[in-house]
Amino acid sequence: MRHFDPRQLAPQIEEIVGRRIYLQHGVDLKQGDTVLDVGGNVGVAAAFFAHECRAGAVHSFEPVAPLYELLRENLSQFPACSAHNFGLAAEAGSAQITFYPEVAVMSGLYADRERDMRQLRQAMTNLGLDDEAAEARVAGYRGVEMTCELRTFSEVRRQLGVERVDLLKIDVERAELDVLLGIDERDWPRIRQIVAEVHEDAYAEAIEQMLIERDYRFAWERDPVLAGTPTRLLFATRS
Repeated sequence: MRHFDPRQLAPQIEEIVGRRIYLQHGVDLKQGDTVLDVGGNVGVAAAFFAHECRAGAVHSFEPVAPLYELLRENLSQFPACSAHNFGLAAEAGSAQITFYPEVAVMSGLYADRERDMRQLRQAMTNLGLDDEAAEARVAGYRGVEMTCELRTFSEVRRQLGVERVDLLKIDVERAELDVLLGIDERDWPRIRQIVAEVHEDAYAEAIEQMLIERDYRFAWERDPVLAGTPTRLLFATRS
């Protein structure tokens, strides 16, 4: 698994492979299952789903071009995995997206450097850095603007010929509600499980209502590293 900055890779491997953060609160994957990995980054989650969980098909979507190139390279050794250089959203089209080279997992459509760096400083202090050290660490971090392509879940599902999604994994830095809004009503019954990182209380409330209306069971969990921020993980399942 390659990354242009190996220091950013280790935490992803630890939480996804070591702690198995996507397989909690009743979420499971069986051999042959189909996964849609929205926000693929460099492919750690997709590789885990394919290798450890024996998923039959893993489609990873990454709209940030430098991350997509690594995603494509890293997943080339996994026959079950496919990399796609676009994101999922409420509507198809093109958009400006911000890439943070020093903290690539925070790249996104709704980036705001002041807010994002504030949350990153909080995470660093939760990990034991003092305020001065955390501030020094992020002082030079800057975003790079680029154009990306967006499509909707339902459009992509039809194009790929996917009949059933056993896990819809979403990690898209405040665009999670957009991804769900791109699901046509007739496609909701095709989705067995959802795991999503949710970044705002208002998003959480809206997503809860969407899930209740569609008979999902769900649970929330907050990583201790993100204590003091609104970010949390959603786990939703249905029979």
